[in-house]
Amino acid sequence: MTVTNVDAGANANAVATDALYVYCVARGDGNCLMGPIGLDDRTVYTLTSGPLRAVVHNCPAQPYESQDPQVLQQWIIAHQEVVQAAANAFGAVLPMSFDMIVRPAQAGSAGDALIAWLDEKRDRFCRLLDRVEGKAEYGVQIFCDRQRMAASLVEDDQALGDMRDEAAAKPRGLAHILQQKLAKAVREGVEKQADAMAQDFYGRLRRCVDDVRVEKLRKDDSGMQMLLNLSCLMPDGAKELGRELDEIQDTPGVSVRFTGPWPPYSFVGA
Repeated sequence: MTVTNVDAGANANAVATDALYVYCVARGDGNCLMGPIGLDDRTVYTLTSGPLRAVVHNCPAQPYESQDPQVLQQWIIAHQEVVQAAANAFGAVLPMSFDMIVRPAQAGSAGDALIAWLDEKRDRFCRLLDRVEGKAEYGVQIFCDRQRMAASLVEDDQALGDMRDEAAAKPRGLAHILQQKLAKAVREGVEKQADAMAQDFYGRLRRCVDDVRVEKLRKDDSGMQMLLNLSCLMPDGAKELGRELDEIQDTPGVSVRFTGPWPPYSFVGA
C-alpha cells in the first residue's frame, strides 16, 4: 500500500456533507491518502488535528447493517485490514470498534465534528498511544479436557476409586445411587482442579506481559472446557509469553490457543 500526502484543505472540503467512518487514530501532522482499501473498497485517508490523525472514509450517516453474515464478516475483515495497514504506515494506532461513524455537527461538517473529537480526546489519546507504542495484542485461550481430568481424579483419589469399585459390585438400584454420588464428587473435584489451574496459569502469564484483559469464557467446538480467555499487551516480538505457554501446553489434558500480533483493540479504552 502506498500512502500519499495530500492537501489538508482538500480533505476538509471532501467531507463537507458526508459522515465519516473511523478506523483508528494514530500520530501524525499531515493528511494522507491510503487508497481504496476500506469497506466496500471505499477510499481511505486521514484527517489531522495537532499531533493526531484519524483514519477514515466517507460514508452515509447510517450504520453498516446487513442480514447477510458473509457481508458483515467481509466488512469486519476489511476494517481490521485497514487498521493493520495504518499500523504499518504510522506506527502505534488506537483501533476503533467496527461501525464507528462521526456525523456532521449542527453547525458544521463531519470533518469539523471529527476534528473537535480529536481535540477533545487529545490528551487521553496521546497517553494511550504512548502506552501501546512498540507493543501488540495477543490472544491466549487455554482449555482442559474434563473427561481426562475426571478419569485421572478417580485413579488418583483412593476414596473415589473405592466408591467406583463399590458401585460396580452392588445391585443395580444401589449401584445407580452410588454412581450418582460418585459423579457429583468427581464433578466437584474437576471444578476445583480447573479453578486452581486457571489461577495458576493466569499468575504465570500475567508476569510475562505488560497488561492483560480477562475476556468472557466461551464454549469450544472441540468439547474442551475453556479455562482462560485473555487479551495480552506486550512488546511486539517478545518471547517470554510464548515460552510460558509452551510449558503450560505440556500439562496433561491442557491445550493452548495463541493468536497475534494484533493492534491493541482491547486496551484503547483503558
